Amino acid sequence: MQTTFLSLKTTAGRRGAWLLCFLMVVACAACGSSPKSEAEHEEEMIARTEFTDRIENFFEYEPLKAGEPSQFLIHLTDLSDGTPVEKAEVTLISRAKSGAEVMQTKARVGKVTGIYVADVAIPTNGNYDIEFHVRNTKIDERMKLTDFTVE
Repeated sequence: MQTTFLSLKTTAGRRGAWLLCFLMVVACAACGSSPKSEAEHEEEMIARTEFTDRIENFFEYEPLKAGEPSQFLIHLTDLSDGTPVEKAEVTLISRAKSGAEVMQTKARVGKVTGIYVADVAIPTNGNYDIEFHVRNTKIDERMKLTDFTVE
């Protein structure tokens, strides 16, 4: 009787055959995937942290493109006690470098306390300032920020 590496008559041989088939399927599946094209590649979020004497504003946003909405995820912390800023009215006011107001948007309250979501759509490319106005029963803060580039 001749012995082979994978004898299907034994339990070990059958396991080996299944393992070999499994590895071939995995190898074939890996070969079939292709890298994402530039259009499918999501742009990386831009993150900034800014402070006033009263609040910390950590926010992330999609790169700004003329006429397209960019979602701002805004995380606000009350620095007097370290708690999230609750039930605030958060308004973002975009201004051209000349100081002229371009647009204004109110943020929605997020699902988690202290998080707000705003969609900012600036119509033309250029450099802009954005003022964050945060107001609730405890806080009334304005945070004027510069260096927002719209492509």
